[in-house]
Amino acid sequence: MSNVFVLRTSVNGQNSFSNQLIDQFIAKTKAKWSEVQIVERDLEVNPVPLLNSETVAALRAGVTDTEAQRNAIALSEQLIAELRNADYIVLGLPRYNFTTPATFRTYIDYIARPRVTFQYDENGPKGLLPNVPVFAFVTSGGEYVGTEFDTLSPWVKQTLGFVGLSNVEFIYAEGLAYKAEDAISAASARIDEILK
Repeated sequence: MSNVFVLRTSVNGQNSFSNQLIDQFIAKTKAKWSEVQIVERDLEVNPVPLLNSETVAALRAGVTDTEAQRNAIALSEQLIAELRNADYIVLGLPRYNFTTPATFRTYIDYIARPRVTFQYDENGPKGLLPNVPVFAFVTSGGEYVGTEFDTLSPWVKQTLGFVGLSNVEFIYAEGLAYKAEDAISAASARIDEILK
């Protein structure tokens, strides 16, 4: 591994299980590849603003009439550059009310841009980001994988694939409300397998 981009989305800071698993992944990665470069973005510390009628025109149609529109485009370009420069992407995705945190959905609004990260042709949509491996740490109090109630995983896979990131591996830590130690231990073991 050379360049790893880490995106944290939890609102729980150091108490976040997804952040704890990310910390493990980073520590083990650095131990194995000392030269690895880690770039991190924490959406709780530096949230992406919600789109509105002014900024959506900037990101969807390139309108730059106002300072807010120009700022939205500049932020979007920065977020997209972090993805383009990564050889690997690590996501922390706690399950809030059966889906991803609102911080992550807002982030997607800024990185899913027509003619920049995706385009349409006669064959449908085509993602334009480099298809690098994505490791998504999904944490939840209950257990949902393999059930009809796991609406998070398909949405994340579809959304990332839409912009070109179709190589997504999910690492789950579920049942944290009643078997946290076992869930974290299993996810830790999966990290070890990935980094062999």
